[in-house]
Parts: sequence; C-alpha cells; structure tokens
Amino acid sequence: MTSRLPMVLLTGLALPFMHKPVHVDDANFLAMARAAAADPWRPHDFLINWGGQTERAFDVLSNPPGIALWLAPVADQSVLWMHLWMLPWLLLSIWGAQRLGQRVSGMPNAAALLIIGAPVAMLATHAFTPDLPLLALSLVGTAGILDDGKPMTKRWPAALCLGAATLFRYSGLALIPLAMLWPWMQGERRAAIKLGLVASAPLALLMVHDLIAYDAIHMFAMVGFQSTSNAGADLAHKFVSNLGYLGGTAALPILALARPLRGIAGALAGGIIGHLVISTVGGATPIWVGTAFAAAGGASLSVLSLRLRRIDLFLSAWLILGLGLLMALRFSAARYWIPFFAPAILLGLSQAPRGLIGLCIPASMGLGLALAADDLDLADTHIQAAEQALNAGVGQISGHWGFQHHLESAGWTPVEEDKALPPETWVASSKIAWPQLAANTCWDSVEVSLLADPNPGLRVLSHAAGANIHGNFIAGPPSDRVYAPWSLADDPMDQLTIRRTCP
Repeated sequence: MTSRLPMVLLTGLALPFMHKPVHVDDANFLAMARAAAADPWRPHDFLINWGGQTERAFDVLSNPPGIALWLAPVADQSVLWMHLWMLPWLLLSIWGAQRLGQRVSGMPNAAALLIIGAPVAMLATHAFTPDLPLLALSLVGTAGILDDGKPMTKRWPAALCLGAATLFRYSGLALIPLAMLWPWMQGERRAAIKLGLVASAPLALLMVHDLIAYDAIHMFAMVGFQSTSNAGADLAHKFVSNLGYLGGTAALPILALARPLRGIAGALAGGIIGHLVISTVGGATPIWVGTAFAAAGGASLSVLSLRLRRIDLFLSAWLILGLGLLMALRFSAARYWIPFFAPAILLGLSQAPRGLIGLCIPASMGLGLALAADDLDLADTHIQAAEQALNAGVGQISGHWGFQHHLESAGWTPVEEDKALPPETWVASSKIAWPQLAANTCWDSVEVSLLADPNPGLRVLSHAAGANIHGNFIAGPPSDRVYAPWSLADDPMDQLTIRRTCP
C-alpha cells in the first residue's frame, strides 16, 4: 500500500540543505539560466570560461537547456528560493518511484525510500543540475510504460516523459528505447513504434530548434566533445569508477545478499577487475580502496536477472543500456547514474526478504545524509575561499565550480589558459576546482592558505584519499585518476593560493 511517509520523510530530509551554496557544476547551469532569462530562444548563446578559455557556451557546455529554462525565473533570486524552486521535481521523483515500486515489487514505499533516499539521489536533491528532473522523468515515464492498467497505445504520456529527459541531459537518449521495449516484449509491435516516435519527439524538436537558433545541432557538437577518452586505459578507468559509483553511492550491495552466491561472485568479479585495472592504469586511489568499491559495484550488478520473467528482463536492459552509455561519456561521476540506477534497486527489492530491506533502507539513507553533510562542508569551503580572496580586492580566478561563481559575482574574471596577465594582477586559485594556468612566471606576492575540514572523517573529495564523488579525476596540476566516490580523510578540503603578477 502506498503511504505518504516517503513523501514526508524524504522532503523533510532535504529541507536542512536548502541553504547549500552554489556548488560544483551548479555554476555553469546558473550561468546558462541567466542567459535563458535574457534570451529563452538561445540559452546557449553566451560566453563562458568553463574549460580554461572563454568560449561560446554552445561549444563547451555539454547539456541541453532544460534545467536552464526551469531555473531562469529564479536565476537572480536567493539560493534558498532556488532550492525551493527545485522541490517539485523531488515530489515527482518520489511519486514516480512509488508507482514503479508498486508495479515491479508490490513495495512502493520501500522502493521510494531506497531510490530517492540513495546517496546519489540525495545529493541531486540539493543541486541546481539537471539530475533531479532527469530522475523524476525516468521514474515517472518508466512507471507509466509498465502500467498494465492502460491500453498500450494510451501510454503515450509516459513515453513523452522518457523522451523529455533528453531536454535536461543527453544521456536521456538511452531511455527512449525503454518506451519501445516493453510493448515489443508484449508482442505489440505497432504500439512499440508509436511510443518510440512519441518518445523521440522532444529531442527531434530540440534539434529543429537548434538548427533555427544556432545553425547547428548542439547534441552533435557534443559528440566530439565527449568522445575524447575511449582508449583502452580510459575505458578501463571509466568502467571501474562507474562500478564504484554504483555500489558506493547508488545501489548499495546489501540487497545482493538475498542471493549470496551470486552476490559473492559479482563482488569477486568486480574486485578482481578493479584490482587489475588500478594496479595497471594507476591513479591516486589506494588499490585496496578502489578494489573494495569495484567489488561493491560488482555485487550490485549481480542482481541482473537471468530469469525469463519479462519485467526482470526489462529492468536488466534498462541497467545495461545505462552502463553502456556511461562508458561512452568523457568521464564518470556518481550523478551520471541518476537515470539508470533504479533497476539495480528494483531487481534486488523483488528478491530480498523484508529483514534485508529493513537493513538497507537506513544504511543507504544514513550514508546519503553523511555524504550530503560533507558535500555541504565542501560547498561552504568555496564560499570561505572566495571571501578570503576578496580581501585582495578584484582580480582573476583560476578554478571553476562554486569558487568561480562566488568570485564572478563580486566582479572577478576567469584566467585565460596559457595567456599572460597584466602587471600587478591578483590571481586566486583553488586547488580542487580545476585551476587553469596563466602564462606568467613572475609573481611578486604569493600567499597559500589551507582550508581545513571542519568535520574530518567521511569525505566526498580528498586528494590524500584519492576520492571524488563529482568526477573520476582529481584536479592538479597534474590531475590524476580516482576510483573511489568517497573515503575517510582529514587532509585540507582545499588550498587557496593568492598571487600577484610582477610590475
């Protein structure tokens, strides 16, 4: 029976984070939101320094404009108001997870608590990225496609939801086949084609818009941008880091214990692959830590169904489609699992006894709250770093994420990669926020400050531990590969360097 408890509990857990500062990639989406407020027809038509050099956003921001258009009405409001503006997507996500859980396992409340209470989903709840809308549309759309209470041809609103995910992130492209797969498995081939066309319509309309607005299709421009890490070592690194993100932040391997032999086999396979890759390719993560996370991901994947039950095969296909798309992206991050991790939970939920489910729910939500608290500390650290840099006056920024956002709001401008800065220019650099280097070699003032962790312990980003929940590299120079989404550490959260070029 569907209860209001998940809606109340999950919303209540989000409210303490409604003051969270602009963080990580929030900054580029808010920049696009401000552009959308000024020109809704061409939200990508503005200049931004996000990769080290000032470029047209159309060429460097790899997401469609959905979240920018959503945030445009509140882009200049307080951070609290912007967080509240995102809450409808949270409520829609909870409702969709309950509907999907009821259809798949008959446990709507457990499904909602495990999916929306997963660490990766809880972090998305406190962000201004496309991830929360993407989660909502994937869950509501899939639940509607599987709704056997309606004739197949009347499930077009669900197909439209799945297709609309591509307006927020192009990884939603992997959801379009789901609109066709279920009716095809039921033998309704015509309905499958019709629903596939409906699901494809939002992306097709976006492409037409791009041609009219920009004389080019943004998604195609991003194919080359994303396809830059497909060498053997890069693919192996992405695979192992994606395993770690799945098992460590999305679908914890606890439910896999319902089938212990399969769970152990999956953990062994993931651990062996992780150990071989990390020891061969290398990186900043200690081998045993990366191996443990890869083993957790392998156990989470062990719930993939070998049975012939149609619903299990459908969920397995959803999970495999997602993993395949993640392997094609430029790099990995925990949040990239957002539209694809639910089937790993649902498959485990349909097999697990209630006692195991009762253990998994508080473990997942507890980890989610702990990671969210540390991520809040990280966001606050960039506020502190920006405030300290402002003591120098006005200058230029080396580093992106929230650090860039806060200083740009005070009149600072980003450094252009490998370009010489004028004499007596102040430059503030964040070690963790992907700093770009100027061509200058002479500095007449250098001040380095270590920003301590206010709550040492669980960390979502740590140089010393080789962990980063926001990407499978850690900033340099030089940058280094990581395989762990989180770890235990007490090293400084960031290092702020304030320098001034010589006269």
